[in-house]
Order: sequence, then C-alpha cells, then structure tokens
Amino acid sequence: MKNKKFFKRALTFMLCLLFLSVIVTEEPVQAERAPGESVENYLNRCYNGITSIAALNPMPKVIGLAYLVGEDDMAAASWIKDPVTNMVVQHEIYAVDPDTAIQGYKYNSRYYPQNNVEYLRDVRYTYGQGLFATNKINNMPEGAQYLEREGCMFMVVACDEEWVTVWDNGYQSWDLEMSATGSIWSVVCHGGPTDAYLETHPGGFYKIQRNKVWLDFALSENHPYNSEEAIPKAGNGVVTSLAKLRPVPNENEKTDCKSTPVYALTAGTEVNVVSAQLVPSKTPGSTIKYYKVSFNGSEEVQNNRVGYLQYKVPGVYYLDSRYLNFTQKGIKTPDGAVPGEITNVTSGSEVYVYKSKDTGSERIGILTKGTAMEMFPAESDTNWTTVYFNGQKCYVQTKYIIRVKYKVTDISEPYIADVVKDQYVIGWDPGKNNVDFYVELAYEPSGKKKKKVLWKNSHYTDTTFTIARKYMSASRQICVTVQANTKNGEKGEALQLWIDPTMPSLENQIEKQCIKVGKNKIKFPYKWSQPISVQYSTKKNFKKAKLVENQVKKKGRITYKKIKEIKKLKPNKTYYIRYRGKKKVYTAAGEKWISELWSKPIKIKTKKK
Repeated sequence: MKNKKFFKRALTFMLCLLFLSVIVTEEPVQAERAPGESVENYLNRCYNGITSIAALNPMPKVIGLAYLVGEDDMAAASWIKDPVTNMVVQHEIYAVDPDTAIQGYKYNSRYYPQNNVEYLRDVRYTYGQGLFATNKINNMPEGAQYLEREGCMFMVVACDEEWVTVWDNGYQSWDLEMSATGSIWSVVCHGGPTDAYLETHPGGFYKIQRNKVWLDFALSENHPYNSEEAIPKAGNGVVTSLAKLRPVPNENEKTDCKSTPVYALTAGTEVNVVSAQLVPSKTPGSTIKYYKVSFNGSEEVQNNRVGYLQYKVPGVYYLDSRYLNFTQKGIKTPDGAVPGEITNVTSGSEVYVYKSKDTGSERIGILTKGTAMEMFPAESDTNWTTVYFNGQKCYVQTKYIIRVKYKVTDISEPYIADVVKDQYVIGWDPGKNNVDFYVELAYEPSGKKKKKVLWKNSHYTDTTFTIARKYMSASRQICVTVQANTKNGEKGEALQLWIDPTMPSLENQIEKQCIKVGKNKIKFPYKWSQPISVQYSTKKNFKKAKLVENQVKKKGRITYKKIKEIKKLKPNKTYYIRYRGKKKVYTAAGEKWISELWSKPIKIKTKKK
C-alpha cells in the first residue's frame, strides 16, 4: 500500500517538473533585437547570458581545467603578443550541439549558445559602421562562436580524443554606455578592436579542439606530498628539447584522456627528479621510459608569466627520459669532461644521443640546438663525440657538437661568516665553474696614506679566510678583495668587503685622574658605559695579567655589562691597567662579540694601609 502511494506521488512530482520546465523554457540569449527595443535593453538582455556554473541545476561536475596553448605548446599569458605578428594568440571556440547531454543531462537551450556569431554580426553592422576592417567574423570556421586568447582557463565537463567540452561564464568586451552611444568600435584591446569584439560571448557550454589545450585533472597521484620539503630529490634534470609533462606514463592520448600533457618544458629548464628509477610507458608496444619529476608551474620554472598549476605543493609528473639529462645526487661526471653545445642544426630539429657509435643503435636521448652537453675530447674523433647523458657515456655525431666555454657564475659578495678567537672569518659562496680565488688583505687609503697590501694569495682554494689579529689597526680600515679564477682561464669580478677598525672609541677613553684609587680596589668612572674587558698586572709587559669581564648569558645569548670596580688589590702596590671595548658583530653564524684593541697602559699605585 505504501509503495503504491510512493509511486503515485513520484509520478505526480515528475509531471509537475515537466510542466514547469515547458513554462520556464527561455529563448537563447542571442535573440534578434525586437522592433522598437532600445539598444540598451537589447545588449543588456545579451549580457545577462553571463551565468555562473554554480547557478545550474543540476550543477555539472568539473572534471578538470583546460588552458589554451600556442603553437609552441606553452600557455603564455593572455597579454603577451607573438613576436612575429605582434598580436596575441587566439583560438576559435566552438558551439556544443543543443541535443548534447552534459554528464547525462540536457540543459536549457540558452546554455548551448549557437547563434553568437549572428549576434556579433548584428552588433558589427548596426554599431560598428564598418570599422572592423579585418572582417574576421565572416571568416570564422563553421560552428565557431567566438575567439579566446592563449593562456585562458576553462572548466572541463567532458572530453574525448577530438574535443574538450567546457563551461564558460561569458564575457562582454564593452559596457552598455559605450553601446548606447555607438562607440563600441573604439575599444582597443591587445592588437586592435576586432580582437576584443570577437571575445564577446554569453555564458554556456562550448567545445575546444583537443590539440589546442593542456588539461589538468588534479589526479591524486600527481599530488602525493603535503609539503615541498617532503618531495624526494634523487637529483637534478635539465630538459634537452621541448618536452611534455604527463600526469601518467602514457603517451596514447586517444585511448586515455587523462594522459594528456599538463604542460611543456623548454630546453634548458631545470627540474627536480623524484626518483632515479625509470618508469615504463603504459602504451602497448611502446619502448619509452619516463622519469618522475616535480613541477609547480612557478615563474622560475616556466620562464614565462602564466600562473599555471599554482598548487601549494609541486605536483609529480612524468617526463620522457630521452628529453631529460639526469644527474643523480652524489654522482660526479668522470674526469676529462668539458662543456659542449649542440650546433649546426636548424631550430626545432632534433639531434640524437646514441648508445653506441652507430646511427642504427638505440636512441637514448633527444637534443635540440643550443643544448649544453658534457663531452670528452680525448675519447672522440671526426665522426663521433663521446658525451655524458643520464649518468652514462654515450655518443653524438661530431658534426652536431662543438666545444664551448664553461658557463660560469661569479662568487657572492664577501661577508662576515663568523668571529673566532677575536678574529674575523670572511666567507663567500664559490659560484659555478671557478677553480680557485685571488684573495688580498690591505689597508685602504686614508688621507695621504696609500693602499698597503698586508697579505695576498693568487690561488687560494678555500672559501673562508681568517683575518689575523696582527692586521687589526687602530686607525685604518681593512679591505678584503676576492676574485675568482674560472675554468675558462679568465678572472671574475673583484669583490670587496671593508672591516671597521677595532679601536676604543675616543669618548670612552679613561683618563688616569678619573680612576678612584683605594687601598684594595679601584673604581672606574660611571660615564664609561661601553662593554669592556680590563686587564691588570704588576708587570709592565702584563705578564701573568688577570682579565676582568662582566659577561652575562641569558637564553643562550651573551651580553657584557660595564665594569664598575676591581677589588682584592694589594695596598701600596703599583699596577698597570689596560682596557678594550667589546663590539657586537652580526655574522652568518649568528650574533657574536669581538674584542677591540687594547688601550695604552695606565700606571697607578694603590694607597697605603
């Protein structure tokens, strides 16, 4: 009984929905302008076709994101113009057939825009006054509805081997006020008004040719790590030719939609290799093997300005091993290697790395013009050059490679690395492809005094240098000069660091008459607030001198307080006293203190009993 009531109610409910759907069926937004209808009302009616996907009921599931790419397989920013045509790259966006069910549901016809081209023609002929000279609208391919720029992102709701079905919220390149005044043709946007005009379209379902987009399905297997620090780092890889990053190790896009590349990396791009283990392709019959690499689409990696794949943590993808020169962490190139570069080949053409000296042998690498390679001249001849690729010695035809200079990066600016035993330790980062360093220690010119070299070494091999205490001057600055000697037999830039003189400040000089002398102690002037060390001895040469410091340690940090007095002296005894300031120094190793130079001795005599 209950089941019969349930089915009756369900049938009634479905009939009501069907009835309502007939009543509320809306006309497509690109309807022609009605007789007597104002321009504002007509364009406003078209503009209202811009609808959020969240307003649909039921809301289709977004299965991924699609990004329009250019002929170079890269998704450049929408404002970047092609250097040849001086125009932004645009692609045709096509209509979805109104009879198409999206994820099993057929939506209202207004969400399947079919007449957008007719709408644009109407606007052009009515308000454009013939100023759209290129007349692109009449040359649009059959089914195309509008143009969109490279780098644009879409929400994907379906895809197959030919087409990607997307939802677009719509766009209008001019406002209603401009339309009402007939000034829409004056819009200038990225290469001319026609481009902006042809981007206008209502919200709805559209389709894009599969080969015009990169797809990102946000697969969980591509995002297995919660932080960048957790991503394994097996070594560094350098891309040798335009290479495609794939979410899965499968190059057969026709049978596996989700193997579509997420991006392309240009030659010279460096990537982190997650694992040294090669992964075989899942494509039947394929011999291709992949490296797993991490990639987050950052500006540094892409070398362009697209905010692509901006996840909080880099994704893990697959890259054809033939396009990646992988250097495993901890593995050094064998001795005898020098830098080489692929040449004598047209741009876009490929040069192969062979497993043996035979063009019929296995091709284990693909290179392009300008690719940097390590080569072994002693193991090469006029036909074949031995190179180092993916951790093994392989071969490239000699006609395609030449020896070049090492790519040198200079050292960093010298800096204070530490303070050890009251001596400055100077450090610098070594840079790349530098053999050793010229290091010079000198007094800088002061007044009539000329530069005086204190110490130098033309082939210093370390990257830290300690300034001996004996070089500390009470009146002149010390200049440390560091210059790299490169593997190319050249010298890098001479970089300098100045060290302030270590001497007591004049305002803190202690005069003998200011010291209060008692029988068993002496008191220092209260105004002397600088942190100091004091030595006293009965010998003028300070033999067996005693050191007095008021050092305070708090939460692992050291500070010095002023010394007010020295006690436990003997009556009627001559003492020699000297002092030095304590200076705080900020180093790469943290906050340190260094002692200044000792002052001249002060001779005093304690009072009699």
